[in-house]
Amino acid sequence: MVCVICNRFQGRWKIGSSTESQKRHGNRSHIVPRFTWDEMQASAKSCYCCSILESGCRGCFDQHGIKESDILHGSLTFFYPRSTDTVDEDDAGKEIVFLLADGRRFEVELFASESDDCPIPDSWDYIPVSRRTSPRTDSTIALAAIKAWIGECITTHHPPEGLCGSSKGSYLPTRVVDVGLEDRTVKLVEPKGANGTYICLSHCWGHSEIITTTKSTFEERKRSIAWEELSNTFRDAISLTRTLGFKYIWIDSLCIVQDDSRDWETESATMASVYRNSYLTIAATRSANGHGGLFSRTEDFEVFGKTPDGEDYFLCFRERIDHHIEVVGSTDSTMLDEIETTPKASGHSTMAYHPLLTRAWVYQERMLSPRVLHFGQYEIFFECRSAIQCECGSIQFHGSTGVSPRSLVKIEYANILGLYGEDYEKQYQAEIQYQGARLWRTMICSYGALLLTKSKDRLPAIGGLAKEMADVRKSRYLAGLWEDTLNDDLLWTIRTTSNYWDEILFSVVEEDSFEERLPYKHFSMIEKCEVSWSAIDEFGSIAHGSLKISGLVAKGILEREVEIHNDTESIVHYVSFPNTRLAMKTDYLLDHEGPSQTSPMTSVFCLRMSLIQEVYAL
Repeated sequence: MVCVICNRFQGRWKIGSSTESQKRHGNRSHIVPRFTWDEMQASAKSCYCCSILESGCRGCFDQHGIKESDILHGSLTFFYPRSTDTVDEDDAGKEIVFLLADGRRFEVELFASESDDCPIPDSWDYIPVSRRTSPRTDSTIALAAIKAWIGECITTHHPPEGLCGSSKGSYLPTRVVDVGLEDRTVKLVEPKGANGTYICLSHCWGHSEIITTTKSTFEERKRSIAWEELSNTFRDAISLTRTLGFKYIWIDSLCIVQDDSRDWETESATMASVYRNSYLTIAATRSANGHGGLFSRTEDFEVFGKTPDGEDYFLCFRERIDHHIEVVGSTDSTMLDEIETTPKASGHSTMAYHPLLTRAWVYQERMLSPRVLHFGQYEIFFECRSAIQCECGSIQFHGSTGVSPRSLVKIEYANILGLYGEDYEKQYQAEIQYQGARLWRTMICSYGALLLTKSKDRLPAIGGLAKEMADVRKSRYLAGLWEDTLNDDLLWTIRTTSNYWDEILFSVVEEDSFEERLPYKHFSMIEKCEVSWSAIDEFGSIAHGSLKISGLVAKGILEREVEIHNDTESIVHYVSFPNTRLAMKTDYLLDHEGPSQTSPMTSVFCLRMSLIQEVYAL
């Protein structure tokens, strides 16, 4: 008998069926867009598979403090392989999403463990298999995974085999925190050029006050730092540093004198070397402030028994692990509320579950660090400049299907830095320069979607990346742009964040497979571009700048229309000329109130910049 909710863990038709309709559509997935919890409970009385779902979901509710009375309704999506030939390629996830009364979404996934002690009945259609995570991220199981990941990176990814840097230490930063490995005394020290190995901490400051070093507390911090003064995140990070056997950790709020502008400028200018030369960066990825700490419970819920036919089964239920850890440039501005709040739309888990990764300062910390250990809400995960790993084993798919692994921008960035340094034949130099320029624009799009407490930090917060790129690119850096690609770099548009016409996503460049640029022509000429900086170098804050471009211009009238596509309103600007009208992609928000606001029916001059050929994926 068919069950309308779970279909008794079967696809829409048997795998291997070959009717013409099935061949044409090839979709065996079972999807229930809406059901109530009462309907699930009622179905569980007559359907043993729904009884399994009810037990597993209720176990997850209890673990996460969710009351059944708070559930408005749920939806179910069970993906099944299209055919026996695509079992290893097709997505086979099983997810149940519940909408709660407070507007939150609670997502549950069910899976079978890789263990031989977790049987799957032959009578069921395909069940996804995944690794179970450690019960807590500070458990001995988690620590073993951490040491294994770091060990693998040190063994296989350091030069000349990889891109992750040496593990032998370097010059210590201006100041580091001595974690008291021997005597448990925490204090601030100034190594004065000494060599050593240290760990960095990446964390959200949040809105609540955290301990800092100031002019008045500087000498006190050098004598000792009271344990009770430290935030939960700082305590956890120091404890982990001790557990891993390291003496020093670099924490920005303690190692930079916060009320000394000169010290802040000097130390922020060395940010690239601080993170790049660290042994490891510990990331408090799950915490929006210092109270959150590093560690969390990450257990799943077991459901086991026998089917009516006597077959044994063992399934695990847990809150769905979301691996979307990149903030892309096309992020809707409605997502960028305060990081402590729940996102207003689905599909962008970073705001709700990885608040650290929404912060602009953290972007270069991730990119520059040779190794980053993330403490997430569901599990720990680890990224270096050569690979990314997590406890459940699925993070390399970047939140997508398991068809093929996708590398992250961090890995792409490390790859392109390596290519700049390689002695390739001259025929490849143009392709490497082109790929490097595209990657920088892609990174800027992602970075532009991130949050800053102080808008004046927009350039300093990416200055370390710019400095590292400048070392290999050998081009003049101009407030986020580059002299050798300025014609291209100026072609950005604004939706909610900056987006270039020429972004790349997850394409690893290898020797003999360099991507050639499609035909293009620049009609305008950059006559002059000058930037005067107010910081200690060109990679920090700027005082002013000027740009002079020559080319043909045409006078038109600005028009503004509201268009609706797929029930979504969007503002579209046009420029009307005597004989035609052209859509306009603006490079700033024309409607935004202020001195640069430009209203409809304003006369505008349009500069003929470039002719660019693009390829659109169908």
